[in-house]
Order: sequence, then structure tokens, then C-alpha cells
Amino acid sequence: MVAPNTIPDQSQQLPGWRAKGRYTFPIVLASDEEYARTAYGVHAEPTTLILDADGRMVFRHLGYATGEEMTLETEIRELLGLDPFAGIEPEKSPAAEKK
Repeated sequence: MVAPNTIPDQSQQLPGWRAKGRYTFPIVLASDEEYARTAYGVHAEPTTLILDADGRMVFRHLGYATGEEMTLETEIRELLGLDPFAGIEPEKSPAAEKK
């Protein structure tokens, strides 16, 4: 999982946010919004990307909705070859359909 950030003014807030959530995934600081759009399909804040073991993007989430962390966890479990949670299907995004 990678979290790109294209808002330079937020860079100083990231360490506190990361510590509070106990996040260990990388945060990519992209000062050029056009590059983030082109390279990663970032069109909204926040954008969450989940990459496979080869570094290919397999899931992309634009924005945030309450409960989305369950979908993220299900997608990660799927990539790890674990059973998904009962009743929760991974969100199908254009990146997921390319798998």
C-alpha cells in the first residue's frame, strides 16, 4: 500500500498522522500534481493505492468513505492469499479489473 500526497502544505502534518494511526506503509510526496495524476491516477485526496509484490497497482481508492478500511483490509488479504472477511467483497476498481 502506498499513500501519495500532492499537497506540500501537509508534509509537516504527516509524521503526526502516521504515528497516530500507527501506519507503516510508505507515503509518497509528489510536489507535482500533474505527475501524480499521470503516474498514479491521483484525482482526489486522499488516494490510496495498493500494489502487488511486483509493484503493480492492483487497487486504487479515490477519496474516503466511512468503513472503507474494511474494503482495504479485504483487498490486502486477497493479495496475501488469505480468506476475505465473510460478506465483504473487495471494491472493483479499474485497476482491480486489470488483474
